[in-house]
Amino acid sequence: MEYFWRVLTASFKVFLVFFSIGTLLLLSFLMGFLIREKWSLIRSGNKMISYYGALGLKILGIEVQWKGQVNPNDNHLIVSNHLSYTDILALAAKVPTSFVTSVEIRDTPILGHICKAAGCLFVERRSKRNLGQEVKDITKALSQGVNVTIFPEATSTNGESVLRFRRPLYNAAVQSGKKVLPLCINYRSIDGEKITLSNRDRVFWYGDMSFLPHLWSLALHKKVMMEITVLNEITVKESISVEDLATDSHKAVSRVYQPIQSFI
Repeated sequence: MEYFWRVLTASFKVFLVFFSIGTLLLLSFLMGFLIREKWSLIRSGNKMISYYGALGLKILGIEVQWKGQVNPNDNHLIVSNHLSYTDILALAAKVPTSFVTSVEIRDTPILGHICKAAGCLFVERRSKRNLGQEVKDITKALSQGVNVTIFPEATSTNGESVLRFRRPLYNAAVQSGKKVLPLCINYRSIDGEKITLSNRDRVFWYGDMSFLPHLWSLALHKKVMMEITVLNEITVKESISVEDLATDSHKAVSRVYQPIQSFI
């Protein structure tokens, strides 16, 4: 009987997720007609995805503890480690922001539509041919007062370490003169159990995992606890390089991140 109720509850959660996605896409479609100016549309999309991010967290039973505050009167190039699509819900719920993601995600059913509706900026990670224009787009967004969030590991990971932060997109902070704000994401528990190697795949989404089966697996659980730490801003000075920005932010995140290394 307990399993029956778990399945029934999970089914309802998944229904609510897709219902929310449907309303999000409908509202974004309507906004496209009502708001013609590009950056006004992106800001509106960021605010809308902030609301839906908070709603998604509630539906999926994800509780987020923030350690530190993000200055709402300033905008940043936000950088963070990356473990799952639920990272995006948590970050968006707290800070209206445009996420930078890959064209592969843009072309992924469901996730791609959500990203477009949310005002995401897209990059081609497999080729450097368009890198200059992509940096210009991010620079312009920052200069327009829009928060921009990147995951400089360039992929979501299995949680065993923080991968090297790739440097190119940091050029947008240098060119716009905006501060870099590092954040560190740690998932603490699922249904009261510490996140370990044996249960991480119920939350972490990485490699060649499919979205729908993972969403269903996540929905079967009652509560996920995650922690996001706001680290010290890095001011962009004339003498600083993208190498320094990438290295310093990676060190800051790595110091706080707690790798998943045990089965118990």
